[in-house]
Amino acid sequence: MQEFLLILKGDGMNHLSPDELQNIMSDYKAWVDQLGDRYISGQRLDESGALIIDKKSGIITDGPFLESKEIIAGYFLIQAEDQEEANKMACSSPHLGLYSIEVRPISFPKMK
Repeated sequence: MQEFLLILKGDGMNHLSPDELQNIMSDYKAWVDQLGDRYISGQRLDESGALIIDKKSGIITDGPFLESKEIIAGYFLIQAEDQEEANKMACSSPHLGLYSIEVRPISFPKMK
């Protein structure tokens, strides 16, 4: 089993009504139940924060980042057999359509 990070990009839920948000949360809970033990964690990210490029430059931009087309709204950490299975799991997410989802394998460095 390998871990994958599903990165939600966009401002997908900022325009939804409270009822629509409740429906998404219900769909999300059902999706998590469907994934079972393969779902590790997930969170929505706050719009505030900072973008730090390097030690020399320091803080380049502090949030919110709503002007960016690359808003990272949240993430899910899942387990899958391979990239193909992780992609299928992302395609079944109720957040797809509201957000684009980038699927990235977690790379573990070799221990010495």
